[in-house]
Amino acid sequence: MKLITVLLFALTTATVFANTVKVTSFVLARNSETLAELCGVVEGTLTTPTYVKVAVDPYGRRPGTYNTVAGVDGKFCVVVMTYNGRAEASVFGNKKVSFASLK
Repeated sequence: MKLITVLLFALTTATVFANTVKVTSFVLARNSETLAELCGVVEGTLTTPTYVKVAVDPYGRRPGTYNTVAGVDGKFCVVVMTYNGRAEASVFGNKKVSFASLK
């Protein structure tokens, strides 16, 4: 019984901390004032496919949600529309969020 409890704890702990998102760039596209590209990498244990949720202007009047898939190497990019220049990215099922602001 103790072994089962330890294994369940280890399994749930590993899945909670397995995938974290790191935003590597968030920049406006060329001459646009609202179109931007957000890129990042998923670190940790990857499953294929790994889905990434990107929330743009999450606390503004016009929030937007975008979904993308990270590659085998964990890298992803998505083009988004932003009015406030803020975004947050996370792996589906993981509550840990990575924040980004336009540079």
